[in-house]
Amino acid sequence: MDYLKKHLREKVDLTDSELDKITSIFTKKSYRKGEELLSMGDSSSKFYYVSSGILRTYSIDTTGHEQTWALHINNSKFQIDSFAGDFSQYYYNLDSEIFIEAYTDAIVYEANFKILDKIYESSFNFTKLGLKIHQEQSALLVKRIKIFKNLTAKEKYLLMKNLSPLYEKILTNYQFATIIGIAPQSLSRIKKEIIKTPKPPTLPLAYCQPIPKTKP
Repeated sequence: MDYLKKHLREKVDLTDSELDKITSIFTKKSYRKGEELLSMGDSSSKFYYVSSGILRTYSIDTTGHEQTWALHINNSKFQIDSFAGDFSQYYYNLDSEIFIEAYTDAIVYEANFKILDKIYESSFNFTKLGLKIHQEQSALLVKRIKIFKNLTAKEKYLLMKNLSPLYEKILTNYQFATIIGIAPQSLSRIKKEIIKTPKPPTLPLAYCQPIPKTKP
C-alpha cells in the first residue's frame, strides 16, 4: 500500500486523509504466474495497481493469435505503467475486450471504477487525480499509435528498444513481435541484420522520447 500511496501523491498533492480515503477502496490480492486477473467478456469495472511483479495486457484476434499491448511493472527500483484496466470499454459500459495476466507472481491492489468515479467527484484534488490517471493512459496509447504508424519494421524494433528496453528482455520473441506489430520471423531477421551491421542504426531523436516512468 505504501507504493500506491507514494504513486498517487506524486500525481497530486493529496492530504493524508485523502490518501486514506482513496486507498481504502483498494483490495490487496496475490496472483501466481499465469493467473488471469481479467478475461475477455468479463465486466470491465475493475481497476488494477501492480504493487510488485509484472502484469501483461493482451488481446486475442479473430484468428486466435495473441497481441501484447503492455507490461505493468513494479519492483524495488522503478514502476512502469503500474495501472491496468480496460479503460475504453469501461467508458462505453461494455465488457472487456482484453486479458490481463500475472506474467510473474504479483501483488495487486484492485478497485472498482464506479466507486473511484464517485471519489473523483467528491473533491477538486480527487478530480485532478482522476484526470491525470486517465490522461496518462490515453496519451501513452495515442503516442504509441502515432509513432508506429509510418515506421518500417526495423524502425519499430529500434523505437521500442529506445522507449522501453525491458520489454524485449521480459517478453518472449513472439510476444515482443506482436507489441510492435510485426511477424516473429521478421523480428528474428531484423535482429540478425543489426548484429551484422558494424554500426547499429539509430532513429531521429523525435522518435526516441522515453515512455514516462514513475519512481516508487
